Amino acid sequence: MPKAVYRSISKVFPEHGQNIVWITGSDKSAAYTDKQAKKHLLCESCELKFSKNGEDKVIPFMARPNGFKLATKIKKFKKLSHVKNETWYFPPSDEIALNFMYFAISIAWRLSATDWSAFGLPETKNSIREESMTAFSDFLLGDTDLPANTYLAVYVDNQIVDTPSMGFPTVKNHDSYQHIVFNIPGIKLSLLAGDNPGAGIRETFSINANNVYFVSRSLKTHPDYHFMVNFIKNESVAKGRLLKERGKNV
Repeated sequence: MPKAVYRSISKVFPEHGQNIVWITGSDKSAAYTDKQAKKHLLCESCELKFSKNGEDKVIPFMARPNGFKLATKIKKFKKLSHVKNETWYFPPSDEIALNFMYFAISIAWRLSATDWSAFGLPETKNSIREESMTAFSDFLLGDTDLPANTYLAVYVDNQIVDTPSMGFPTVKNHDSYQHIVFNIPGIKLSLLAGDNPGAGIRETFSINANNVYFVSRSLKTHPDYHFMVNFIKNESVAKGRLLKERGKNV
């Protein structure tokens, strides 16, 4: 994950900055830490591309204590539909859509390009199928306008973001596609990659040439959030200072 996301949580949210909890699924542990998952992975040219085309454009939209730019901006987007507790919007421009697509793809590509098991992420290398990684690489290098067979939903929290969180990508495998999900403060990015994500997905995205939608909803009511809370409370093994404070704060 980009260093700027860590910096935002630790410095922009001062009440949380000294109390970042690192939750590791592989050994079911949770502990306070300022550790960052990082590797020397990119050449200078690609690092610049990833920053210029993705990180620099998307990270300013994250939730911050003094405001949540994307949550405000999304209210002016053109609506597609409202289903239950979600409102789907078209992106206001191809540029914004491509910025978010580029950012999401760059994070997914980094996950699958190398082994991150030292940071509690099991079996990450080659976790994304070869045909998708090829499409991702072509897009990131600027050889294609869009990654083939890839669809992105950007979920934007419509509630006050009082507990900033960042989640590394997870990959869920299906026969003809993969679902890749990760989050930064106030935003959950959900990628579908594969030649057959289902008739419903193809129909929904068929009227949007850039394959990106923005979705306003409460992220605290999302099943992923409840899974995380349950994991912290009932399954994870607290370590260090968190072990002492867990009963009081969690």
